[in-house]
Amino acid sequence: MLANSWSNVAEPKARDRRDKTLRGYKARLKADPKNATAEADLIIKNTYRTLMTRGMKGCYVYCSDEETASDFRARLSSPAALT
Repeated sequence: MLANSWSNVAEPKARDRRDKTLRGYKARLKADPKNATAEADLIIKNTYRTLMTRGMKGCYVYCSDEETASDFRARLSSPAALT
């Protein structure tokens, strides 16, 4: 997932090739691009939401650039981000 201050963009092609959650994405993309993209976005964001709410200490997120790191910090510090 690519995250920055103006949007969160789910990249289905960036997923691991063995990931079965998006099975059939390419075929659905050809048949109905708008719905396939929306569904893939929902699945990817749900995966991240699930991972970040699991575990005793939560989920550690490493950001390779400062812009993404500061965006995550801002989102986590606001009460609206936790709902």
